[in-house]
Amino acid sequence: MKLTIDNLDGKGAVDYSATVVAAKPFRVERKLNEPSLCGFTLLPAVGNLPVPARNGRVVLSDNNGVLLFTGYVAVEPGMELTGESSTGQVYQAVVSAVSDEVLLDQLSVPQTRPSYAQSAGQMLQTMLTRAGLAGITSTLTLAAQIVSQFQPDAGYSWSKNAGALASMVRNTYRTLNGAVSMEPVGTTVHVLSETDGTFSLKALQATMIKALANDITVCGEEEPGAYVTEFFAGDGTTVLFDLTEKPWFPSASKEKPLVDLFQEPAVDQQIWQLADAAANISITSAGLTCAGGDGIDGDTLVASATALELGGSLVLEMGGVLFGSVTVGVLNGLYLGTIKTSNCVAGFQISQSGGVTTISPLINGVIAGSSFTPVSGHLYTLRLRIASNEMQRLLQSYYYLSGSGVESFGGQSVSATANVMLEVQDMTGGVASAPIAIYSGVITNAPAVCTYGLIDSSNLQCSIGSITMEQQGPVWVTSTPPGGSQIIRRMGTIAQGADCQLERTGRIRFYPASTPASGELISVSYRIGHRAVARLASAASISVEAKGLVPGTAFWIGSVTNPAPRSSADCENAASALLALATSRAAAWSGTYTGWNIEQQGDVWPGDVLSVVSASSGMTADLVVRNVQIDMSLTVPEITKYTIGFANDWADALAIKTSTTVPADAWLPQQPETTLPLTNLNAYSVTSVSGSAIQIGAGITPPAGGGFEVRRRDWAFRSGTDSDLVLRSSVNSFTIPREAASERYYIRMYDGSTPPNYSRFSSAVFVNVPL
Repeated sequence: MKLTIDNLDGKGAVDYSATVVAAKPFRVERKLNEPSLCGFTLLPAVGNLPVPARNGRVVLSDNNGVLLFTGYVAVEPGMELTGESSTGQVYQAVVSAVSDEVLLDQLSVPQTRPSYAQSAGQMLQTMLTRAGLAGITSTLTLAAQIVSQFQPDAGYSWSKNAGALASMVRNTYRTLNGAVSMEPVGTTVHVLSETDGTFSLKALQATMIKALANDITVCGEEEPGAYVTEFFAGDGTTVLFDLTEKPWFPSASKEKPLVDLFQEPAVDQQIWQLADAAANISITSAGLTCAGGDGIDGDTLVASATALELGGSLVLEMGGVLFGSVTVGVLNGLYLGTIKTSNCVAGFQISQSGGVTTISPLINGVIAGSSFTPVSGHLYTLRLRIASNEMQRLLQSYYYLSGSGVESFGGQSVSATANVMLEVQDMTGGVASAPIAIYSGVITNAPAVCTYGLIDSSNLQCSIGSITMEQQGPVWVTSTPPGGSQIIRRMGTIAQGADCQLERTGRIRFYPASTPASGELISVSYRIGHRAVARLASAASISVEAKGLVPGTAFWIGSVTNPAPRSSADCENAASALLALATSRAAAWSGTYTGWNIEQQGDVWPGDVLSVVSASSGMTADLVVRNVQIDMSLTVPEITKYTIGFANDWADALAIKTSTTVPADAWLPQQPETTLPLTNLNAYSVTSVSGSAIQIGAGITPPAGGGFEVRRRDWAFRSGTDSDLVLRSSVNSFTIPREAASERYYIRMYDGSTPPNYSRFSSAVFVNVPL
């Protein structure tokens, strides 16, 4: 054994091996996706050496040079009196060290937005880059599994966030010798066989500690449920309208995912990525200032460090914009792929001709709508509104081990159409003028994820006072004046020139200057909250497990905590992955294996796999290593005792973290799903509301033998005829007869199955309009 410690006193790494107290434990502890620990006791006086200093660098290897631990002394060593010598009292030092990531854990984790649709390695590299710690390298190419969504928790340490990320994709991370690595669990396999003498049955303690499960119910977060379009009639005086149902809102902590007032000395690269070879971008008293570019689109830019999920109603507000004498580029844009004008989904094209600056809407890389000419010296707000009735645009991915290797359920994108509005507002002198809409339209098949580009400068001369991103949930408000055309009602504050505000209590409030006229038809689109839940079962496993009077069903119910299911579709994918694990007897193995000097054949780390072949016990199993305890003895020859704890995925949650907690508001399915639900009618529209009828456009072609069913109650869809049934239509455009001033109708698509299969959620029409 060789133990060196660098006490950061300029003397470098000093060999402390001879000062180790043999009678005290010398132990290294490794746990899956956690920092490693090393504890030992020294008698520094033996070698006339100083007591190890806090933050001293510790390196431990065996006599063959195998590196067993690297890290830092975490706290001041504990001093224990051992006796006296001719020079005075003698103390031994009890040292505790933590692996290299302790340096990263000493730094705060910045509050950031989620990352989307990247590999686990890319996301971990982003975390390392944000930490900004010199001397830590990375090897992350093997961590290629895609993560749908991950957001580091600012309340957790760096290592805890790294461990959570690695676990999501069934990977293991570790830090050794200043390098962070991440690779799939089982990349390293240790074959233990009785045949070649590498396995001892008496050193193994193993059992199946958890019952199988073949009927699984998974609960998740609260999600947006039914798609509601609710109508009211204005009377010229009423400004408050109570919605029939309480709308779903994101949590208050997510209402403003991005705010930057540009008051720091430099661009905050925790938030932004910067490309500026000619140093044209800086922070000045006017805010974020761009002094030009090299004339090449995409060379000079400021963009968000993480991608943006285009779900719900987003408002991207760029305030305090002042234009210079020469200005060409794009501001406040959303991009699909690299930051270039041709990739701009929606943004503000800034151009200049004959000394006159023009602001034009840029939609899917092409100028559209109308242009606006700003006044020189005036301050403007550029506001981009984009709204989708789908909140989640990327489903979570749930990884599991099958006979073919690591596979996953989920990860798909959710299609959606987005309403888009671009507006310019003069804010000179702190006086807000009425906003001018330069574009209002619809983007079909809107991207699920975009990059937000603050600046794309070919040659922009401008300053930006602030940027604020607001998440208002999947809400959109329009109205149609008598004899007029439909107009979009802006949501927000009076200072933003908005028309109305939707309150969390379920009330839409119009501002006095925007009071709906008598006979004006108001349309509010929103979603109703619903607890995500799914129940699936394995018919094959139930059949195999049924023995005589013993039922074949083995039920499990609980919640998945990581990756957190944001929707019922996520719950279904999580349940599918859990079923793939829980119906396999091999997935419930847990126990320990004890060996000696294993590092000489290949050091064992958490995340490795022990492939055990024991003919005498009839056991053949692959066991996932969860923790390793190495006890070292000061003997010749050297002896290191390895106590290896293992547990497979169902015995101890690995990629899918679970809890037996069941939310009190969860409506639990009475039977497992046999087929997946049909597509929701998220593109449906109410084309007209009159005193006698409601005209519906489903926005989708019905399946063969199926159509669209309209009922007076939700969650009551079934074949046959009863008092709740209003009509069934086999075509995608149909009419619901009006019956009363206040009405509720729920619509789902159904197919030709027996019994029919339906959409997961209803599309609802609520009417509060006189006949």
